[in-house]
Formats: sequence, structure tokens, C-alpha cells
Amino acid sequence: MNEERSQDCKNKIIEQCMGCRTCLESCRVLTEINEDPASIALRGINVSEAFSCALCGKCEAVCPLGLSPYHMFEQRRIEAVKNKEMDVNEYRYLFPDRDVTVMSIFRDYYGINYNDLNSSVPSDTAFFPGCTIMTYSPGLTRKVHEILGQKYKDPILFTECCGLPMYQIGLPERGDKIKEGILAKASSLGVKRFIVACPNCYYQFKKEKTFKGFEIITVYEALKDYFVPTQLKGVYTVHDSCPDRFEGIYAAQVREALDKAGCVRVEMKHRGKESICCGSSGQLGHFRPEWSKGHELQALEEAEEAGANMILAYCHACVLNFANVSPKIKILHALNVLLGFIEDYGEVKQKASDMFTGPDALDLWGKLFEDPE
Repeated sequence: MNEERSQDCKNKIIEQCMGCRTCLESCRVLTEINEDPASIALRGINVSEAFSCALCGKCEAVCPLGLSPYHMFEQRRIEAVKNKEMDVNEYRYLFPDRDVTVMSIFRDYYGINYNDLNSSVPSDTAFFPGCTIMTYSPGLTRKVHEILGQKYKDPILFTECCGLPMYQIGLPERGDKIKEGILAKASSLGVKRFIVACPNCYYQFKKEKTFKGFEIITVYEALKDYFVPTQLKGVYTVHDSCPDRFEGIYAAQVREALDKAGCVRVEMKHRGKESICCGSSGQLGHFRPEWSKGHELQALEEAEEAGANMILAYCHACVLNFANVSPKIKILHALNVLLGFIEDYGEVKQKASDMFTGPDALDLWGKLFEDPE
């Protein structure tokens, strides 16, 4: 959101907010502030408040007038970084335009690469898994790419990040530059369609005018004829991700595919537009980890109350956030079930932890924070 649009959003809140406080009941930061959005808009948002917002959009979803308080917090992050009110370099391990990030170190440490897959031979189809699934589920990434190859000729694997972390941290210009690089690469390789696994990436591309010339489809749409009957016993519920909150494209496609596969479904109290953030949106786990954990526990409690013993998510960040929190609930990516490719995400999280606590920890931490911006 640019500065002009952000100001329009703020003015609209000041003029139209009824002070009904419906949004406060759905949001941790608004509950803590305990002021209606109009009051907050009038007095301004401080830096701590800005980086405590999950940017998940639920405030807009529940607002009777469709107002968007979270956009004020988003813009305040940009201002805080620009005015050097916070040392953004403390979080440089998240910057996807750096050579060294948490994810790149994980891939290097565990020997994960895709050098044998097409990344440079021209094709009209590109598979964009998203950096989280590509890093922490290499087997699933390869499985999807393999099946896509049965339908599309030589799909190109894009291992880039969509740039979302840069926008969430408050560095939109660098986010734009990442997208420009993706666009240039796609154009040079003759790409006409992107098949996208991650809902964050999907909506990042979908909202950009520069990507209007490409067909952008979800992996669930592309693979709908290749899903297998379920072999899992039990009852599942779907956790809906924040970027899908308003359009519900992934939510609908995933439920339809799982139902056709013969899975038994129940629904949580909060789903669709009112879904609870898993705790990873807005990089909340880095800025307010205790709130991130609170989001996780609330969703897991709702899943148990609904009678589910499995949570299936279609955002890989959500999967990783939930993994290992509750022994009563099994956590899987929807694609694990639909493709018959089951993974142990508790094991994945343990590997991530071991990397930074084992004998190589000091060297890895040093790499992570070298070369300050």
C-alpha cells in the first residue's frame, strides 16, 4: 500500500469508524491498546504497536463497514524503518534479497537443492512453490514438480521468494525489486503461467498489475485430476490462511479436493474470513513471539473442540507454526494428504532447532548476521 492510499484509509477510519469495537474482540494488538481505530488514527501509532500487529486483515474482515485498521499499522512500519526509529538490520536474517537467510542456511546445511530440475530452459509454465515449502519440504516440492511435468512440458522451478517479508518488515522498495527480478526472469524464459503453491505468493502476484499478463493459478487447480484417495484415518479440519481471508480461493479448492478424496471434515469456530492467524503473519513470531504462540494455541484448541484430530493447512508457514505444539493434533499440509506424501513436521522443526544449537551453531549464527546492511 502506497502512502497516498494509506492516508485515504486513515481518513476513512477517522470519518466513518462507529466505535463499535468489534475489531478489538478479534485482534490482540487492538485489545491491548483498548482504543477504537478512529482514536488510534487521530493520535498516531507508536513503533511498538506497529510491529505488534499481525497484518492479518481480520480487523477488516469483521468490521461492519469494511474499514482496514491494519493498513495504518503497515504504513507505520514503513515510516519507522525510513525514519530509523528501529534498527531493521536486527532482522536481516529474514531479508530474502540477501544471500544468507535462515532458510538458505537450512538448505545449505542439509544439502537441499534443485540443481537437477529445470530452472533455465524456456517453458510456458513455471512452478512457484514459495520459499517455505521449498526449504522445509523438498520432497513434497519435488513431488509436485514431477506431477506437474506430466501435464505441462518442462515446468520451470522458481526458487525465488515473492518478496512478502520485505513488505511486512517495512521495506516495500526492496519487495518491489524482488518482484521485478521475478518478472524479468519469467519474461526472458517465455513463461505464460505461474502455478503457485503458497497463498502468500499467489496473492502477491495476483494483486500486481505487472503480472496481469500471466495466468496465475493455484497448485490445487492445476493438480485437481491427480489427487489420490485418502489413506488417512481420522477427522480433519482446515486452517485457513490470512492472505486467502477475503477471496477464499484456496479455502474452497482445498476443501473440495479433500472432500473428493474421501476425507472426513469438521470446521473450526473461526474459519474463512474470520480465521485465526497462525501467528506467523506480519513476522509476528519475530516481533511478538508470545502472541504468536497464543495464536497457535487458540487455533489448536478450536480444532480439538470441533472434534478434529488433524489440522490440514495450505500455507506451509502455518503448518510449521502448528507442528509440535499439541500431541493430540496431527499437523499436515493439505498436499501431503492429496498426493499421498506424508511428512513428519515435528522432525522438520527439530532439524531447524538442532542446526542452531548443535556443534556448528556458532558458525551458523555468525553467517546469519554477517555483512550488515
